[in-house]
Amino acid sequence: MSMTVIRNTRQILVFRFLIVLLIFVTFELAGADPGFEIPPYVQSVDTTSATILWNALGGVTGQVRYGTTTAYGASAEGHIEYIITNEYPRAEKASVVRTQLLGLLPDTIYHYRVVNPSFESVDRTFRTAPADANTTFTFLVYGDNRNDPQAHARVIHAAAIHDPALVLHTGDVVPLPNSWEEVWREQFFEPANLLLRKTWFVVTRGNHEEGNPLFSLYFRAPGGTQIKEYYSFDWGPVHVTTINTNKDYLPGSEQYQFLERDLANTSRPFKVFFGHHPVYGSGLHGSRMAMQKYLQPLFEKNSVKLVFAGHDHDYERTIVNGITYVVSGGGGAGLHAQKELRKNPSSLVFRKAYNFVQVEVKSGVMVLTAWMVDNDGVATTADQAVITP
Repeated sequence: MSMTVIRNTRQILVFRFLIVLLIFVTFELAGADPGFEIPPYVQSVDTTSATILWNALGGVTGQVRYGTTTAYGASAEGHIEYIITNEYPRAEKASVVRTQLLGLLPDTIYHYRVVNPSFESVDRTFRTAPADANTTFTFLVYGDNRNDPQAHARVIHAAAIHDPALVLHTGDVVPLPNSWEEVWREQFFEPANLLLRKTWFVVTRGNHEEGNPLFSLYFRAPGGTQIKEYYSFDWGPVHVTTINTNKDYLPGSEQYQFLERDLANTSRPFKVFFGHHPVYGSGLHGSRMAMQKYLQPLFEKNSVKLVFAGHDHDYERTIVNGITYVVSGGGGAGLHAQKELRKNPSSLVFRKAYNFVQVEVKSGVMVLTAWMVDNDGVATTADQAVITP
């Protein structure tokens, strides 16, 4: 082997080592706001308001200082919503604290930090929703991060460089429905902190957190209300809708009626649906026949163009009757191979890989790019597609 090849190989190895080291340091420091069980993060963002949540010890609330610069200039008091006492023995009780920021400007980056007499968080940011339906922005999609926080951190580190306005999470945030606060912190909040500190995570229920009371405490529906089973919101030209696919969605059910009304009553040019279970897939779990029978006709009737899901731990893209169906369940859980291709013969791309999806909304189209993330945290393109109204 020539000296040039040896030198290039060493350079690649050193580069990969530095990437892994950077991800490790980022992950270790992710929850480094001292005094917070879970550092502050944003929920329920719209054009003029946002909700800030955090977990604090000892019944301490705190104050959110916020503004368009790090000089802040405005403040809002935190209010304890819930005391967590039943997850494991501890010297102090942890409080879920919430405050709502009102009177914000549309399509504006805001800075905020939580301050109390003993400590304060680092500066964090979020972007308010645009009032203009022609706005250009990027959002990300991924899911099924449960079980492996190191793999999850690698996905987040690779995704963060795309600076998303929001993130759609397709569910399975934690391993079990009875996962307590410590598990939520280790499996989700710490590895995801690099993105949580600067954008809104919009989460739908997976089967692994179904019935977990912490889900509706940690995540808020648009408008700041507690998440029930379903909700929707607008972001620029995109209308986003989700339901709880663990629950009844057959015709006549509450969720079906919501979905029918919601999709019919929006005029946004792009309609995006996301839920946990895939309508079409050829991974370990495969397609959901009931979703194909009952939900696909609704999607077709109302010109839904893009449908995201998780549940299968892979990446897959399928097109059926003009609708693009994407599975992105490679956020950290053990990966799934392609098992059921006969049940999804329309599958176009399948990758057994940790992954996330980047969607750029611009110039009347949505440009979808799927990224695979390897064990060194290096992201490479897995797939690309253009979605038109």
